Amino acid sequence: MRRFVTLALVALALASCGGPDARPRRDPPPNERTRVEVVAVPAQQSPPESGPPRDIDFPDVVTATTSSGLATNTVRFGDLPVVYLRLVVRTGGAADPAELPGLAHFVSQMLKEGTQTRTSAQLAEAVEFLGAELDVGDDEENVYVMVRALTDHLDAAMELLADVARNPRFSDSELRRLKAREHDRLRLLAQQPHHLARRTLYAELYGAHPYARIDTTPAAVDRVRRTDLVRWHGQHLVPNNTLLIAVGNVDPSAVQQSAERHFGRWRSRPVRRLTYPSPPTRTERQVVIVDRPSSQQSTIFVGNLALARNAPTFVRLEVANQVLGGSAASRLFMDLREQRSLTYGAYSQVAERAQVAPFVAFARVRNQVTAEAVAGLFEHLDRIVAEAPPAEELANAQRYLSDSFPLQIETAARIGHMVQQLRVFDLPEDYWDTYRSSIRGVTPADAHGAAQAYIQPDRALIVAVGRAADIAEPLRRYGPVRIIDTNGRVASTLAQQAAE
Repeated sequence: MRRFVTLALVALALASCGGPDARPRRDPPPNERTRVEVVAVPAQQSPPESGPPRDIDFPDVVTATTSSGLATNTVRFGDLPVVYLRLVVRTGGAADPAELPGLAHFVSQMLKEGTQTRTSAQLAEAVEFLGAELDVGDDEENVYVMVRALTDHLDAAMELLADVARNPRFSDSELRRLKAREHDRLRLLAQQPHHLARRTLYAELYGAHPYARIDTTPAAVDRVRRTDLVRWHGQHLVPNNTLLIAVGNVDPSAVQQSAERHFGRWRSRPVRRLTYPSPPTRTERQVVIVDRPSSQQSTIFVGNLALARNAPTFVRLEVANQVLGGSAASRLFMDLREQRSLTYGAYSQVAERAQVAPFVAFARVRNQVTAEAVAGLFEHLDRIVAEAPPAEELANAQRYLSDSFPLQIETAARIGHMVQQLRVFDLPEDYWDTYRSSIRGVTPADAHGAAQAYIQPDRALIVAVGRAADIAEPLRRYGPVRIIDTNGRVASTLAQQAAE
């Protein structure tokens, strides 16, 4: 212990002298002037201005078809020896029967719970043996299965993908476990204001259209049976209703040969194309409040139906939305958060659907400032519709969208998703190649015209999730108010406040 103290004192003494190599310090005599050497620093030159952003060549998509009719899309990408496989069924939640919302979701989740030749545990073991990843998903338009593996294991990964998609076990015991998990998930969602606001908004905007259903229900969870899953699988998961996307350091011919080997004898069947009722037409503003008496905050959605993803004017609206609320540099955020301090964030968004999708502005605020926040949202909604954005503001929005685009094509998974968008939304083949130039080509008049056509503040639906006793009365100025509980049951209504 004494030795450690001695060493510490020596180290401290050396440090006070500037280290073991430092020379003894000598103070200058009182009459010695300190000389200061002045060094001329050259003037800092401004960096050269960057040129306009160029279009980015989206990787080539090599297309082919197996003898069964399965369309294949292969993208050679990256230097890592990895391949990403994505099998996309062109049917999703929008095709669910009205009495079984969420059926496509049940099918997607059950696909990874075992096949005719592998139990759930054996399937997980096979994936782990390859060092691969298996995942499933679903949305309004699609059910999809994804496998990520080393390129050397391409054929084994394709065999796994085919087994999962073509030969699901749909085990009753696994279905019971899934139903228990779904009940737990729904109970958690029922407590989340964002989910309640979204569920209410879509139900009100879409009416009888299947887009009105954003999730399953407890009643549907109880009702679904194995026979429902088998029937859905037989009707929709067939090669002529499915596409395969492969992205990675792979040869397209190798992908095609493997796809033919594992999907070539898959039997095609006619797939009935569904037609959906038109959503209701809104003629006035309305307010729906989801009453949560214990809430200290209000979650606010203001929206209307806008356009389909493949509409020619989608990019124009995307630019207008970026000016309004697409990021933290947009009007809503800079005003409601930075200037007024009403919220941690206020944004707007244009959803993507094969059919008409909504435009929504949203924020979360304290109950006491709900009315002020709604007023602020409408100030900016009215402005984006009333006048074209200034040239500088438009340029900033275009720069944000254009400069962030290259980040979207940095991974195989992201490229696979973008190829899926090309096919599912029937976008032009060169859509991503020309995306940046399309963004830059939007003029102030174009953005203004898109905002006028698709943002409708005078016919918007306002959904607020919060304490109705605090927020209902001040929101009457925007339209008739309907107050519902968290299960959707109407508690009371209020007439619109007369104009002063």
